[in-house]
Amino acid sequence: MPAPKAEVLLRIENLLRSLNSAEKKTAQFILDNPERVAEMTISELATESSVSESTVFRLCRVLDYPGFRSFRIDMARQGVVLEAVPQEPVQPNDDMEAITNKVFHITIQTLQETLQVLDFAEMERAYLALKNAAKVLIIALSVSRTSAMIAADKFYFAGLDATAETDIHFQIMRAGLLTPRDVLFAFSRSGDTRDIIEATQAAKAAGATIIGVTNNPRSFFAKLVDIKLVVKSRESRFRNDLLATRIEHLSVVDALFTALASRDTTRANARYKPMYDVVLGKQL
Repeated sequence: MPAPKAEVLLRIENLLRSLNSAEKKTAQFILDNPERVAEMTISELATESSVSESTVFRLCRVLDYPGFRSFRIDMARQGVVLEAVPQEPVQPNDDMEAITNKVFHITIQTLQETLQVLDFAEMERAYLALKNAAKVLIIALSVSRTSAMIAADKFYFAGLDATAETDIHFQIMRAGLLTPRDVLFAFSRSGDTRDIIEATQAAKAAGATIIGVTNNPRSFFAKLVDIKLVVKSRESRFRNDLLATRIEHLSVVDALFTALASRDTTRANARYKPMYDVVLGKQL
């Protein structure tokens, strides 16, 4: 099983796409050389990554450290762990055992790393918002649309009035009809998808509570939502894997569903049992 990576490195990976070019150079150098960086001074890191010391300092502040010294101490305290899973993509000459191992190990690591970056206080807030919602609208686009549909089914089985919408026009129309008693549950991996942002803005203007699942905690989408669930994804199964699984999204949904169902079994059973009894006859 792959070893978990230090939390500070996961935070850098999640923020990488939102950094400016100079900060990104330093961040990438840290990701590529974590053990070296843990022993460097700020001037050495600046020189090695071809940036100014002020850039290194700004990156530390972006990562919520008061300065480079506290950043380096935290790296040492966490005991930076290098990547345990080979980063090379699946090769044409890989046998089925090698392909299966690569896919499974990356999936396991994705879940381990999501557990490291996920804010459990925010998960509790998401649970409470869903529990008390009159209606839940779930939106996503592209590959994440399946996450939205599964989330709607799970939440519906837990007793919520939950529906998914994956059409961009209906998303913003339905978001605009939400009320302060409702919840918008939105998936945006990049945090930059304009249509999701516009639907979120419409829901916010209507007074709804916004729960957002994203990989980019510094994105405009992440700043817009009321409850931010940051996850970690990997797309290194093979080159340009645009259809990489959203197992981290589904696991967050499953945790929320489990909390809803286990903490209020009466509500869940009132919805689940009649549906189960009806479907049972279809299996004969």
